[in-house]
Amino acid sequence: MKKILYISHDGIFDHIGQSQILPYIIQNSKFFNFELLTFEKKNNKAYFSIYKKNLKKYGIQWHPQIYHVTLFGKIYDFFKIIILVNCIKFISDFNIIHCRSYIPSLSIFFLNKIFKYKYIFDIRDFWADEGIEIKKYKFIYKLIKKLEGMMINNADKVVCLTKVAKDYILLKYSKRYQNIFEDKISVIPCGTDFNLFDSKLFKKKKINLLKKKLKIKNRKVLLYYGSVGKNYLLDKKIFFFKTINKNNNWFFLFIVNNDLINLNRTLISKGLKTNDFKILNVKRDSLPLFLSCVDLSIFFYREGMRSIGCSPTKLGDLFAMNIPIITDSNLGDMKSIIKFSKNKSQLLNLFNSHHIRNKTSMIVNEKKFINIRKNSNYFNFKYGANKYLNIYNDLI
Repeated sequence: MKKILYISHDGIFDHIGQSQILPYIIQNSKFFNFELLTFEKKNNKAYFSIYKKNLKKYGIQWHPQIYHVTLFGKIYDFFKIIILVNCIKFISDFNIIHCRSYIPSLSIFFLNKIFKYKYIFDIRDFWADEGIEIKKYKFIYKLIKKLEGMMINNADKVVCLTKVAKDYILLKYSKRYQNIFEDKISVIPCGTDFNLFDSKLFKKKKINLLKKKLKIKNRKVLLYYGSVGKNYLLDKKIFFFKTINKNNNWFFLFIVNNDLINLNRTLISKGLKTNDFKILNVKRDSLPLFLSCVDLSIFFYREGMRSIGCSPTKLGDLFAMNIPIITDSNLGDMKSIIKFSKNKSQLLNLFNSHHIRNKTSMIVNEKKFINIRKNSNYFNFKYGANKYLNIYNDLI
């Protein structure tokens, strides 16, 4: 069986790793053996041996490393990848390298000055642009941005999350570089496990018991789920909730994976009452039950280059659970994805009270049953796994 070295600077214990790395590798382990090199948070070290055994059942050899948060730590990880790739190649030969995001791809780009590895640059989003826009040490990100076209040109295949990102790459680089053309670039959005995220798995009695426990039984539930931080525009979410909750008939449920204490303080300081919201950190396996209580979800993202490359991981989860959303039109492929007739969802192009109430009412008052899940198979991770399989087979 042919072998693939998969490198990710995100760890498999992270939400991203659980939803966007492991399912795809396990699905395609029926056709390829995998060497998996990931960078994990230090506090997960105790679980390494257990996970190694579990992954070995699928023919996956896992090489966990410790993740570094700082920029200089990331530079250390960059050099470590270069060393480890050669070690893995010596011990266990592989046919292709799948580089998830910039740091692994940058390592292989420089390594290819000596060796000629076949590799996939799986861009995910425009990480260098975000660094230039909002982070420290902008000169490093500017250097990576200058190398971006060369990295795309050097890679054998390129994957991005959105059609908008693909169009940007072709417009910016195809005339400058000979090896950047349409067929080289595949669009594979973030997907989800439709077997896990299925509202039919839960009886109404179980859902009502949870609503009673959360004290939301007689209120509609607005959801935000994912990460908290500058990019995710918390003030817009708070304004949205206050606008629709004039009659105290909505409840704001936060299911987040970071900064829970600060989020609670901020919500209180912005005037939300403690009985108006709940903040939870829920394991992925338990998430579908909590989503079964939700009537509407929102998410907004900071404008910038990174946003055009974004495919929110939560989108597939929500659509699989028949949950409509309201979001910005500037985010990834939302302009082409969000259609009221297809997924009962709305784009909020003008952010004011009138439009918020109008868009929300249209969704809540819609009587005609629309099967959001049925119309969203594009976000089933098996669709994406099959596209990756085709890419692997093309390279081999």
